[in-house]
Amino acid sequence: PGRPLSDLKLVIAGVLHVLKEGGSWRALDVPGVAWETVYGHFRRWAKAGLWDQAMQQMKWHAGKNLGMIDSTHIKVHRDGANPAGGQEQQAMSRTKGGLNTKLHAAVDGRCQPQALILTAGTEADVLHAPALLESVEGRRVLMDKAYDSDGLRELIASKGMKACIPPRSNRVAPAAYDKVLYKKRHCVENFFEKIKRMRRIATRYDKTDVSFMAFVLLGICILSLRNQF
Repeated sequence: PGRPLSDLKLVIAGVLHVLKEGGSWRALDVPGVAWETVYGHFRRWAKAGLWDQAMQQMKWHAGKNLGMIDSTHIKVHRDGANPAGGQEQQAMSRTKGGLNTKLHAAVDGRCQPQALILTAGTEADVLHAPALLESVEGRRVLMDKAYDSDGLRELIASKGMKACIPPRSNRVAPAAYDKVLYKKRHCVENFFEKIKRMRRIATRYDKTDVSFMAFVLLGICILSLRNQF
């Protein structure tokens, strides 16, 4: 019972095509397999957490003694703009730039992802830093000024880590930070740039957060297998 291996190869080829090129599932043209079949398998795998399990099996190289946290905005395509149950439940919200979702990430010194969180585009970065910190193993943590808060600095210190965060311009007594070390923060920006080369991640076409995150995790797995982290 079950699909022949040759058919599953076509299904996977179809999923990878959608990941790379974006666009509609209905426009998918893979000889020998219907788009409904490819989409059905993808949704089942996404709901089962298959790509998350695959990412956990990746053999990461030991990262440097650094951790970095940041986020990136991702515009929502009109195809994904009207999910059942409303946009808020699927990590979407409207900003000045239109309908957005936001991907938060913690990476190590090799740009390897340690944790990911998907939220609506209007969610403040600093609110999700504590959860991301749980996956940071480095002793020094780099973040931009959006994360400059007394509470977060105290949390970082309580974990035996040292924060490298530039102060906000309205700080009465701005904290000092290592400007040379801070330049290494480009690593987390590089991570976002790499995964956004895949059009299905650069623009969100998916109505559900589960499907979109499945593409993000699949993209990370592909990049890892290509040794691009």
